[in-house]
Amino acid sequence: MPFGGDFARVIPAQIDNCKVFLLLLNENVYHSDHIENEVGLAFSRRNKARNIQILPLEIGDFTRKDWIRYYLIHTQSDKFPENPDEQRIQTLVKWIARLLGKEPAPQQKPKLSPPPTKIVKRGKCGNSVNFTLDENGVLAIFGTGPMWDFEWDDKTKTINTPWWYECKTISHVEIQHGVTTIGKWAFDRCTGLTSVAIPDSVTTIEVSAFGFCESLTSVTIPGNVTTIGDFSFHLCTGLTSVTISNGVITIGVLAFAATGLTSVAIPDSVTTIGQAAFYGCDNLTSVSVPARVKIADDAFDPRARVTRRE
Repeated sequence: MPFGGDFARVIPAQIDNCKVFLLLLNENVYHSDHIENEVGLAFSRRNKARNIQILPLEIGDFTRKDWIRYYLIHTQSDKFPENPDEQRIQTLVKWIARLLGKEPAPQQKPKLSPPPTKIVKRGKCGNSVNFTLDENGVLAIFGTGPMWDFEWDDKTKTINTPWWYECKTISHVEIQHGVTTIGKWAFDRCTGLTSVAIPDSVTTIEVSAFGFCESLTSVTIPGNVTTIGDFSFHLCTGLTSVTISNGVITIGVLAFAATGLTSVAIPDSVTTIGQAAFYGCDNLTSVSVPARVKIADDAFDPRARVTRRE
């Protein structure tokens, strides 16, 4: 109804033009003298050519007055609680839409955020470096500065990393920016590890950092890393791809020995390749090395064709 309209003219015209008359009944319907007239007008039109559909809806508990009882004596009404749930409201909407010949668009279900991942272990792995391990096997390393170096105990065949007893469940290592070194033996024997993210802040990958990670398939060494330590990726038998960025200076002893590498690009920044660094890489048949690089004995498998480039 337009604001300021003449009720006596506008309301009958609106009722004449409507297809569905939704009659909401509660205690408040008795507060207006006009409501009885409007209801009576709607009921008088229901059998006319336009055939108005009247839907009485009783909200909450209240006592019907005589005039309401008169109009509803042959009309079925529906009852709603004072605070109906969403399902009841949607049922009413569909009912009205069906009477109007317009089915409502299916309601979009809200996208639910996945439940937070459960952290199963947390602690320190450096003076200013911490870690969390979640239920999906994601090990996050975060903080500033170097990680601690850890040690292999030959007697107990264990490493004193804080995640040693969960190491076989670790599937992904995410080292966040700010960490500067990956400590000795940090992820050695994490046999279920399939991927690792190394940030630009890392400058050194220490001894045996990723040894025996047989499920690791690829790794990218960022350009700020200057040293790839001895044994750092040795016996990663599933490792078929490694990207060594320009900036790396030293590739240590047995660093990539007995891996599954099929090719490797040695950047111009490299000056030293340690003894047996790529020994036992049976699928590494050829490699190009800068002319000035000092190559130690047996750095490559004897079957590999090593070419020098200027």
